[in-house]
Order: sequence, then structure tokens, then C-alpha cells
Amino acid sequence: MAIVAKLAEEGANIIACSSHATEEREAAFKKIADDNGVTIKPVYFDLSDEEAVKAGVKEIKSLGLPVDLLVNNAGIGRISLLSFTRMEEAHKIFQVNYFSPLIIIQGLVSLLKKSNNPSIINMTSVAGLDGGIGVSIYGSSKASMALTTKVLAQELAQMKIRVNAVAPGMIETEMADDMGEKAKEAMVASTAIKRLGRAEEVANTVAFLASDESSYINGQIIRVDGGIQ
Repeated sequence: MAIVAKLAEEGANIIACSSHATEEREAAFKKIADDNGVTIKPVYFDLSDEEAVKAGVKEIKSLGLPVDLLVNNAGIGRISLLSFTRMEEAHKIFQVNYFSPLIIIQGLVSLLKKSNNPSIINMTSVAGLDGGIGVSIYGSSKASMALTTKVLAQELAQMKIRVNAVAPGMIETEMADDMGEKAKEAMVASTAIKRLGRAEEVANTVAFLASDESSYINGQIIRVDGGIQ
């Protein structure tokens, strides 16, 4: 929600993709839209379901709205030794973190290339850049997205579409809570700043990469990790 709020603050009209509708989420979208004088159109689909993702892309295209920016932000993760990881869970992590964003990119390139300043921003992770015990699956899914970002920056350059990624460290989110206190404490201890990051700090980086101020930045992975040592 922090990225939605920041982009709305910058004046962007937003198609906000989310897994399911709740009264709280709908109210948050409405408040952000009203506070910033923009429109926010929610589209709901489950990233773990490939057919649902394809249907969601179809719905987005049916809206007939211009698309200047695509932010692939959703993700799931779990700290688990490979020996104790079920392949069903591994497949789901890759579906949400990697394959579904690819489907969305494929589906929306035709809209992005019509923009005067098109940009794709993917969300990877320091786990995908540095590795670490327990992140063989989650880290690999994010490493795949990091490499794909660099490749797409080259492949889509002829369409003038910039492609970059943000690699957060441990951020104060529900996903961080799900990873447990020990994982959070270890991440805090490994940073120079000695604290968790805030979602707003990631959102600020996304907004910068989406802006004209970053017009010569392409194919880059920007770390937002507090200075991991």
C-alpha cells in the first residue's frame, strides 16, 4: 500500500492489483485517491493461480486505460532449509514471485510501448543477490527476477521501455513478521543502520525510478537494505 500511496502523491492514476477485496483495502484505496485527487481502480486476482493472472491481465487491458508504469511488487517468502521445503511450496513461491510477473509483463508490454516514458520496476530482494541459509527457494525466485530485469532492459530498449528493480532488505511488513523474530533480529544485526527498513523507503525508491529524474537509469538493481555488512 505504501507504493500506491507514494505514486498517488506524485499524481499517478493507478490500477491497483491485489489478491482479494476487503472493506479495509477498498477504504484505503478510496482515501488515498480522495486525498491526492487521483483515481485508483482495483483489479483482484490470485498470483498463485496462472489462469487467474491471465484473466487479470485481460481485465486490465479491457479498461482501455494508458499504462506508463508497471510495478511488480507482490511476493511471498519463507525461511526454510531445502531439506524441509515441500516442492509444492517451492512451486508456489516461484509462481507468485517470478512466473506471474512474467505473464503480467508479457501481457502489458503492448500498452507500455504506447507511453512516452514507459517503465517497469520489479521487486527482487537482497536474498536473491547475497543468498543465505534458508533462502534457497525464495532467494532463487528473486535472483531470477534480478537477472530477468537486466535481460529485459536490453530486450525492451527498442520500445524505449526502461526496466529496473528494487532489492529491499528486511522491511517492516507482514512478510517480515511471517519470517519470525529470529530472522528479523539477524537481519537488523547485519545492517549498518541497525534497524528494519520502512515500506515508505522502498516506495520512495520506486517513485524515483518511475520519474524523469532516473531517465538514464536502466537495467539496474537498487538495494534498499540499510547497508548490509
